[in-house]
Amino acid sequence: MISKDDIEHLKDLARTEFGEHETRVLAKDLNSILEYVATLQQADVSNVPEMTYALKDVKNITRPDEDICEEGISKSITDAFPQKERDYLKVKAVL
Repeated sequence: MISKDDIEHLKDLARTEFGEHETRVLAKDLNSILEYVATLQQADVSNVPEMTYALKDVKNITRPDEDICEEGISKSITDAFPQKERDYLKVKAVL
């Protein structure tokens, strides 16, 4: 159980300021979160297989870095930038 003193200590560590009402609300919310985590810890996951990724069969769907110009000839997107400096492309400033 998180107490008011615990919240006061966290406030000092985080270097934040808030009032008595916010302290009580935060203590209540944190206690609710900790109760939910305790409930999750009791779940039986012994028959659940381990997963490396949350999504199965993830595929990269990006296309190659090329475009079709007006003449219908495939060209690199980087060719569309006439000004280059070393390995950087120069673009107009966006303000």
